[in-house]
Amino acid sequence: MTDAPQAPAAESRSRSAFRSGVQTQIVSAAAMWLIGASILIVRGLDYIQGRSWHAWALALGLSLGVLKSRYLLERVAAKAVERIRERGPAFFLSFFSLRSWALVALMMGGGIWLRSLVVADDQIGAGIMGAVYVGVGTALLLADRVFWHAAFRKPRHA
Repeated sequence: MTDAPQAPAAESRSRSAFRSGVQTQIVSAAAMWLIGASILIVRGLDYIQGRSWHAWALALGLSLGVLKSRYLLERVAAKAVERIRERGPAFFLSFFSLRSWALVALMMGGGIWLRSLVVADDQIGAGIMGAVYVGVGTALLLADRVFWHAAFRKPRHA
């Protein structure tokens, strides 16, 4: 006789169907950042293409991207890895917290809105927006190594 009621087998299987292990979640997070970085960098370079007078904006965007990666996103990625490892196997999309997913949605919406305001062919807004995209994409790409290292390097035991 057991104290807790048992879930029916079908219900238990359906709940576990969308669960994934720690490494799968970390690789998924790394892939998500890589995809986001790639989209931003490609789109940003497309906006900058042929605008030699935006070289200063590109240099500033890249510099800010490196700083953002080093002082913000690497810590965010490390916290996400720690959260995934502490929690263990979980729902596939929970490799990011609900707060992180909300921030992703906010950033995407803000980027779409900003792009609709300032990007027009042969105008300064397109080059500056391109530099911003390249900067943010570079930051994501550089900080993404935290996820890849966590996924494929053996942890050191002290």
